[in-house]
Amino acid sequence: MRRKIKNDILNFLNQDAKKKALLVTGARQIGKTYIIRECIKETTASFVEINFIENKEAKKLFSDFKNTRDFLLRLSAFTEGELIKGETIIFLDEVQECKEIVTAIKFLVEEGNYKYVLSGSLLGVELKDIRSIPVGYLQVIEMYPMDFEEFCMANNVSQRILDSLKDCFINKKVVDEVVHEKCWNYFAYI
Repeated sequence: MRRKIKNDILNFLNQDAKKKALLVTGARQIGKTYIIRECIKETTASFVEINFIENKEAKKLFSDFKNTRDFLLRLSAFTEGELIKGETIIFLDEVQECKEIVTAIKFLVEEGNYKYVLSGSLLGVELKDIRSIPVGYLQVIEMYPMDFEEFCMANNVSQRILDSLKDCFINKKVVDEVVHEKCWNYFAYI
């Protein structure tokens, strides 16, 4: 499934610098975890993933770590994947369930051996309860539910048709009747 946010995530993952973590926020069930996994797989980097909703033990393990060395030791013991310095991406999913991670990300990023990608739902509300938000260490991207263009792409509407629709809109031209009918059916479906 193609999503517009994919380019932003890939750009972050392909950067050499590890000076920031990426936080993808948005409503529940819009595909944050799916698109992050797909992007990480495209980079062919090794990665480990922890979901704080699916794995309640993870929340307990990471809620009181003392320093980055302690965190990475616990992470190594907790996950099956090997942590390879300079290569492994650490994906922390549903971080609203373990707010301490968001506060500590500054220190994890400063440690510099790994890239961090976080995701969470309804974090705009949740961030109010976090002690210290690591400004300057966190790149935040808001993900939204699929828009009509993404819906069309998911239903195999060609890029040629989408470009034609954009051209008609920009230049205030009439859309071809067959194209209009086909797109109207997609629009009525959603």
